[in-house]
Amino acid sequence: MKIRNFLRFALAGVFALSFTACEEDDDSSLGASLIVTETGTGSTGGAMSITQGSSLVFVWDARKGDSDMETFAVSITGTNTPNPIPTSLGGNTFPYDIANADDETYIDTLIFPNAGINLGVTSYTFSVTDRDGNTDQVSFTVTVEANATPMNNEVNGAFFHIAGSLEGAYDLVSGNVVSASQPDDAKDMENTDAAGAAFTGSWAAQNATMFVKDNGFDYDNATVEAATAAYNGGTPAASVSNPSAGDIYIAKLRGGSTYAVIKIVEVDPSDNSCNCGNTGKITFDFKK
Repeated sequence: MKIRNFLRFALAGVFALSFTACEEDDDSSLGASLIVTETGTGSTGGAMSITQGSSLVFVWDARKGDSDMETFAVSITGTNTPNPIPTSLGGNTFPYDIANADDETYIDTLIFPNAGINLGVTSYTFSVTDRDGNTDQVSFTVTVEANATPMNNEVNGAFFHIAGSLEGAYDLVSGNVVSASQPDDAKDMENTDAAGAAFTGSWAAQNATMFVKDNGFDYDNATVEAATAAYNGGTPAASVSNPSAGDIYIAKLRGGSTYAVIKIVEVDPSDNSCNCGNTGKITFDFKK
């Protein structure tokens, strides 16, 4: 008799646990899903960058889960926060109490024409909540960067031993060699090797031009902004000693706001283009 009662209570406990588990499973529901894409970059969330003056266009596709969608919200914080948030192309303002026509599938577009007006970081978060309180959201962290100005004007330059019979200086503004007898204002680079000494390619500016060495600079993709940053991050000097092939120098021309990026091609102490006793030639490419 005791065994029979024990089995009866044990089975009742098993049924109770099963019923409770079923009830817990029934309480869970599949929430709404949300996909958001920024059309200009193809980004679907996370960190991204745009250039100053750009706009942002977000397109989303929100779908119901087990229950209809109830609200759609857009939250923006940071440098380029608009006030108010624009109206969507579907004619909705945010937060949007989702209408019956959209509560199963809500597709819309939101444009921020002034998203790139100021340099800095702005966060955009899109969220959809259904009638069971389930929420799905997608966030973007957008950095507005300064426009890059490419240095597309590339020139091949050269000068010779200052004590030889050919030009021993160079004008980075006009892109021409300069003889020792010409005014110092035009001598951005003048060879400093002594007569009778081996040619090293060393030079000094005879005007206000200054140089910063930066062999890590991306010469092939040089921009004004990158050159400015590299120059400001270095220690400017009016002279350069013993340059070698592959060396890169950022020049700030004559105390102004114009920069040139110089890449040494060759230093040849034996070049006898001058047919004279003081041989030597340095060749370089530069962009500005």
